[in-house]
Amino acid sequence: MIISLVGGGGKTTTMFYIGRYFAKKGKKVVITTTTHIIKPEEYIEIDSAKELEKVEFKDEPVVIGKDVGEKLSSLDIIEVRDFNKYADIVLVEADGAKRLPIKIPREGEPVIPENTDICIVCMGIDAVGKKISEKCFRYERAVKLFGWDENHVLSTEDAAKILTDERAEFKGVNNRKTLFIINKTDTEEDVKKALEIEKYIKIFCEANGFKNFKVSITSYKNHMEFSDFDFLKEGI
Repeated sequence: MIISLVGGGGKTTTMFYIGRYFAKKGKKVVITTTTHIIKPEEYIEIDSAKELEKVEFKDEPVVIGKDVGEKLSSLDIIEVRDFNKYADIVLVEADGAKRLPIKIPREGEPVIPENTDICIVCMGIDAVGKKISEKCFRYERAVKLFGWDENHVLSTEDAAKILTDERAEFKGVNNRKTLFIINKTDTEEDVKKALEIEKYIKIFCEANGFKNFKVSITSYKNHMEFSDFDFLKEGI
């Protein structure tokens, strides 16, 4: 199974949290990227998917990438597509957002492997109530897409529009099974905003005829870690 993570802030934290969960359950888990990720302490450099045959999987995910200094970059997308021949679960960070909580992709983004089974679309709640020029990566594209100006303050409805619009964070998802994650909900007010976003996500998805999704609200500071593993397990 291949799970690709796209969108704004929280992708890496979510990816490693999910990966460690399944690795502890005895699954062979690979974490990789089709763009760049921050280089962890332990990782493996390989040139082809077939080299995974020689990798010893333990109770931690195996991180795969090419060392380019402070980050790991992607292998050829053709090789990434074949990782699932040698692992039970492949988690792919398929997008970048420069550590901003929400984003609008440019041409060529995101880089989702075509055999992806599940997409995880991420945002940070700290985007809500702030100017798009401060919190949205490639905000000038949001201005063009939605008719806003750079001083537009993002509402919960706006956030849901970005998450579900095929020109924005939903780009490339193509009706795959989808998990929307709203993270950094560290306060009661944050949770309230996240629940409003969830309401609008459901409205917009219903209007688009999209039903195969779930919304997860998380906080790694307030003991609301990701827990919707059953939604992911259905694909294993």
